[in-house]
Amino acid sequence: MEGGEARIVAYTKVFAIRARLDDRVKYDVHAATTELNEKIGYAADLVKTSSVRFVTALNCKPAETAFDVMRKTKEKFGKTGGVLGYHFIQSFQPGEVTPEQAHAVGLEFAKRLFGKRYEVVISTHLNKHHLHNHLVVNSVSCVDGQKYHSSRESYYN
Repeated sequence: MEGGEARIVAYTKVFAIRARLDDRVKYDVHAATTELNEKIGYAADLVKTSSVRFVTALNCKPAETAFDVMRKTKEKFGKTGGVLGYHFIQSFQPGEVTPEQAHAVGLEFAKRLFGKRYEVVISTHLNKHHLHNHLVVNSVSCVDGQKYHSSRESYYN
């Protein structure tokens, strides 16, 4: 603790996004449906976020076109297979943070881990007793085409 402030600690899980979903299921009018696109749609769901102000796109604004931007990055660097992206979930204890604080923690996490290199959609869901963030990350860098590999070391380097 610094200056008498309590430290916020989020429990974080990460899942690799690999699968392709049925082409008829559409979450984005202009995009082919994939698990990556489904996760972006889920993360940005207005019923769960209560407001657009709890959805932020990093390196792929606006969030509504994030999947198209991510897909174009993959095509540009010829990396359309394998792990398509990552879905991070950050959970907070009930009452630990306000929606604004939770979202700020998610955004700071994304900026520190992915910087200007990877496209990310960050959303804060208010639909459970505990606030939680969803971060959907493109696996291919928009800067140099390098693939991100999620590992314990990637969080500390």
